[in-house]
Amino acid sequence: MAFVLLLAVGVVGWALAKPYFVTRDSGAAKELDPRLAPLLSHGERALADGRLDLAQGDFDKASVLAEKDSRVLLDEARVAAAEADVPWLKLRLLPAEAVDEIRTTKAQLAEIVARARRFSDDALASAPEDVPAIRAKMDALRLADDRDAARAYVPRVVGQASQPETAYVLAALDLGEPVPLWTTIIERLRLAAGAESYAGRAQAALIYALAKSGDAAGAKLELAKLDALARPYPLLPSFHDFVDKAVSATSGAAPAGSLRAEASSKPPATRSAAPPAAAAAAAAAGGVASTPASDPRLAMQSAALALRRADFNGARQIYQSVVDRNPTDSEAIAGLGDVARLQGDSNGALGAYRRAIAVNPSYLPALLGLADTQWEGGDRASAAKTYVDIVDRFPEGTYPRYVPQRVAESASSASSASPGPSTARPASAGASNERTE
Repeated sequence: MAFVLLLAVGVVGWALAKPYFVTRDSGAAKELDPRLAPLLSHGERALADGRLDLAQGDFDKASVLAEKDSRVLLDEARVAAAEADVPWLKLRLLPAEAVDEIRTTKAQLAEIVARARRFSDDALASAPEDVPAIRAKMDALRLADDRDAARAYVPRVVGQASQPETAYVLAALDLGEPVPLWTTIIERLRLAAGAESYAGRAQAALIYALAKSGDAAGAKLELAKLDALARPYPLLPSFHDFVDKAVSATSGAAPAGSLRAEASSKPPATRSAAPPAAAAAAAAAGGVASTPASDPRLAMQSAALALRRADFNGARQIYQSVVDRNPTDSEAIAGLGDVARLQGDSNGALGAYRRAIAVNPSYLPALLGLADTQWEGGDRASAAKTYVDIVDRFPEGTYPRYVPQRVAESASSASSASPGPSTARPASAGASNERTE
């Protein structure tokens, strides 16, 4: 009887203790596997760089080692969403008459979305309160065109809307709406694009949003940044066609890329001689509503719309009227700089941006406009100083990603430049100023 009693106690004790031993052993096995963490880190770097095939391979290998690991599941969901975004955007770029290509693209998207939904479901089940997992779930639902279900998760992530990843998910969700709120979408996509490295995912969405909102000039400027990526974005040719059509539509069917050349070829007197009545008529013809002089916000909106329609005289007239009423309106002064810059008037742009900064030294659009104009004009030393000032004073994500890249490029050029006696340049005023700076 004693033996039977001891045996029963032992069996019951082992049954109660077994789950703790098994859990501890399995956890130790995960911690001791030396291959998992390097695979995930390498795959996440590849994902950030837009190398989706390489990232997918690393995550698949990691899944073999730890199939139910929450980080593995999340990374699998993220790479699937990034891959699905390419056909998702392509469907928006294709013309309605491309029936066969639309059908093929939809089938491709559906296949990838099924994988994204499976992994995002598992990732969220593994970590129900994890914000990245919630974002992955929202992305998968948005790609599946289930916007209502995706919006149910918005309250759980909107508190982190200032984070680039969350900003992208919210902006992409809004892009699918029948009547998108372009101002908010573009603001969020600029934040997301400024933080990504070389993937081009947010940058591509930003170009699409700018073109669809009527800002063809802005879309063209952002497209140049997508062109500059070390790894070509998959839809780059399609985006060029899409932006060229947008530019033609806003410039009266002018040839692609001709806006800036045409504006800069006009003599200065022609560019600034439009009388107020003519400017107002041009604005009205382009769809810019008449604006009460007492409402500067409506005036700024009308000026921005005129600028998007390449009505430079109309935009300048409205911006100038705002400045005449309020000489310390830094936004309107910077708007004059934008007009001058788009017309190829670098000196006028630099002067306007400096005036805006003198009024408001913390107005980021004017600082960026000044630095970009200096950089485009070849004054890289002055541009580098302005870019450094931006990086030092403003948080990362509020300025475009090319800003720190240009700072690093300028620093590298300065450190490698060591002119000897045989390479010294003539001591002209420009050279002297450059060396002094």
